[in-house]
Amino acid sequence: MGQPPSKPRFPQPGDHIYCERKGGLYDHHGIYVGDDMVIHLEGKAKKLGPLPACHKCGDKRVENGEIAKVCIDCFLDGETLQIYDYGVLFREFSNRKRGTCCPRHSKPPHEVISAATDLLERTGFGAYDMFANNCEDFAVYCKTGSAESYQIVGHIEQASLAAAVAAGAAGGPAGIIVCAAVVAANAISKEITGAKRHN
Repeated sequence: MGQPPSKPRFPQPGDHIYCERKGGLYDHHGIYVGDDMVIHLEGKAKKLGPLPACHKCGDKRVENGEIAKVCIDCFLDGETLQIYDYGVLFREFSNRKRGTCCPRHSKPPHEVISAATDLLERTGFGAYDMFANNCEDFAVYCKTGSAESYQIVGHIEQASLAAAVAAGAAGGPAGIIVCAAVVAANAISKEITGAKRHN
């Protein structure tokens, strides 16, 4: 799949930012809220203990459940800043690496920041789940009002393609049926998570 176009720029308040983790195995996502601070869903599994002291975060750092507000340096953890694109045309979207852009249009920046701040203050996004409620779901939800994790969709697409190739080589449709079930289960779990979020 194609890589995001190279257009270096500094993040603006309300931007959805991300960076690689584990050598590119996955990307970590958050909302840049200005003043060098980022709000993100971190998940209990990523919290191995108290965050190390950071002179840049200072007393601006907030952790509430699985959502945290940290400085951009702590968020990036030495990785390269990337900015997620919104309102991408379908042709470009289909050629880009999943988890780098979204075909939906973003809300205005002040609404994005308000959504992220509200979720931080009331821990209203639910427990972290890699497949159904992850950091990209959080950031896309703040930007659009709809939780989506396109990088998970990308992983499912790759697994489906591999299974389809394997099933085709074996002469049977079993792999395709299994992958379709995985995609459907993922969609159902997102609908349930979304319904809980609005209650």
